[in-house]
Amino acid sequence: MIDKSLFRFDGVRQRMGLLALLSLAQALCIVGQAHGLARGLVEIWKQHAVSALVSPAIEFLAFYALRHLCDVAKQRISSKYGKYVAGEIRPQLQEKIFRLGPQALASRGTGSTVTMLIDGLDQVKSYIEILLPKMTDMMLISLVILIAVWWQDWVSGLILLLMYPLIIFFMVILGLAARDRSNKQYAQFNILNTKFVDSILGLPTLKMLGVDKEYEGEIYSVSERFRKRTIDVLKVAMTSTFALDWFTTLGIAIMAVFLGLRLVNGTMPLFPAMFALIMAPDYFLPVRQFGDNYHATLDGKNALHDIMSFIDSSETPQDTETQWDGWKADSELKLEDVDFAYPAGSKLQGDDDVQSVASHNVAMNAVEQQREGEDGKKPDGSGDSKSKRRRGRGEKVAAQDQQSSVESASAPSNASVGSDEKDVEPKKAGAGTIVEQAETQPDALHHVSMSFKGYGKIAVIGKSGAGKSTLVNLLAGFNIPHAGSIELDGHRLDNFNVRVWQRHISYIPQTPYIFSGSIADNIRFYVNDANDEDVKAAAHEAGLDEWLAELADGLDTLIGEGNRGISGGQAQRIALARVLLDKSREVLLFDEPTAHLDIETEYDLKKTLLPIMENHLVILATHRLHWLANVDQVLVLDEGQVVESGTPKELIGAGGPLDRLISEMGGNQIDQYLN
Repeated sequence: MIDKSLFRFDGVRQRMGLLALLSLAQALCIVGQAHGLARGLVEIWKQHAVSALVSPAIEFLAFYALRHLCDVAKQRISSKYGKYVAGEIRPQLQEKIFRLGPQALASRGTGSTVTMLIDGLDQVKSYIEILLPKMTDMMLISLVILIAVWWQDWVSGLILLLMYPLIIFFMVILGLAARDRSNKQYAQFNILNTKFVDSILGLPTLKMLGVDKEYEGEIYSVSERFRKRTIDVLKVAMTSTFALDWFTTLGIAIMAVFLGLRLVNGTMPLFPAMFALIMAPDYFLPVRQFGDNYHATLDGKNALHDIMSFIDSSETPQDTETQWDGWKADSELKLEDVDFAYPAGSKLQGDDDVQSVASHNVAMNAVEQQREGEDGKKPDGSGDSKSKRRRGRGEKVAAQDQQSSVESASAPSNASVGSDEKDVEPKKAGAGTIVEQAETQPDALHHVSMSFKGYGKIAVIGKSGAGKSTLVNLLAGFNIPHAGSIELDGHRLDNFNVRVWQRHISYIPQTPYIFSGSIADNIRFYVNDANDEDVKAAAHEAGLDEWLAELADGLDTLIGEGNRGISGGQAQRIALARVLLDKSREVLLFDEPTAHLDIETEYDLKKTLLPIMENHLVILATHRLHWLANVDQVLVLDEGQVVESGTPKELIGAGGPLDRLISEMGGNQIDQYLN
């Protein structure tokens, strides 16, 4: 029942030892309490004076109070340790997600990751609070009571001893069934979360294509499977509770019959009979409580196993050997023929390549199937050469067997990228490293070559799904290239997961991470020891003064995790204040910083951003063409390839890919370049 990973945390054995001592003390108090109560009942039966009840009453009340004090102490110890373990796990989990980057969300799904971070940690805390004291109670209290009852009456002790294995047997059988159903329910819950979040992220695309109603069916189907899994767990839980109560009642009833017959025959004194009968419910109580709480702890055990497996999952080792002094006016970065592909079955969540692509391509599949049905074609599109041509490199195709993919706990996603199912051969990375590529998807970035020198603002432009966010995540060190070469100021790198590089970059995604705490604490994200004056100055430069003036506590105002209580524009300004507070980060990576803002907020934020971008290397992934008026270089991506690069004046009006993109997206935003 105890997950082995729990023993990785400091102090667990000491806590269990302390809980065992308290359980032993509590067991002795239960015996003393029953002894006092039995004495009192015997005195009443014998019709002795009321004064004869004083001593038994004091004995009963004293042991009763001590018993519950022990129980309170156990609850406090286990609760405090549960908080400690959750506190130990949280930074490890956040650091792991930070190191893996968006690809961690890609492989798990956003919904599953959020569940692990929020509900999972709470379940682990509850698991420890319940499990540790119940385990020590079941091991010690019942044993002490059995010895005490046997000492008074061996027949009653024998009945209790024979009933105990029977209860344990049925508890184990039902526990195994409960564990199996609980594991399936937990996996289905993660799948439901992922499906739901995918649907929310892709809802605009689904509605635009007119297939949002059709997609409701999949959400309903996944929800129904989760409901049935939950009902199965509840059935086993209720059966288990009934079985434990029934056998407990049966054991007490059998013992009571034997005691009654011996009392009637005059072969047994009243005191041992009363003592044994009073002790019997407490003898079975620990195992009953453990059985009742077993189902509540299963979710916590599953969550702990899931979290520790994620923390222990493999990752690309960080390069800590390379020495570099940071980006300067004469620094140069070169990428040549860089390729990157997501693992097979992964989802590109958190990426602009997915927020539209994940559900966009599911929707496109649905539209194609509708059209094929109208044209009298087979549902699988066989014989339709047009539909096959539409499945180009980088396009996401929904899996045909959604049922099997949803039922698979190891693969919560039911979508795969690309139409070809051939294995990709292992490729040689920049420094000769071999990266395993079995069953990968088609390249998300293909033969990408580019160079940056000195300070400047570079815009990465392209349609949704072109690879903009994938490229930014690669530059941040989250995505590891499978081929190509990287050179930074003469240093040959395998990838950008390099400590000194990441120490000098600021990465601002579409939705910055806001944790629970004050605004000032959030601004100190990179510089924990920054003084109040520096934080205030950074907030001023980031344009937060007007908002802070409306808050009674100013920078000390508490805000919530996941941007609760603040707008998207305010979250972006907090992220900018972080950049301004840490002057040592000369490279700024922006992934659609204004994608989810309204026009007025975007305009105000842009005015704040432009001065910050000076004297930095800025790489800005965006599909907002108005940024072209303010950048020095443009990279146009299409299907993971750089199809055009140069200054805005060189490219606009040249009739190339950028002009076609401008035509499709509304070129009147930048008419000044056409003059």
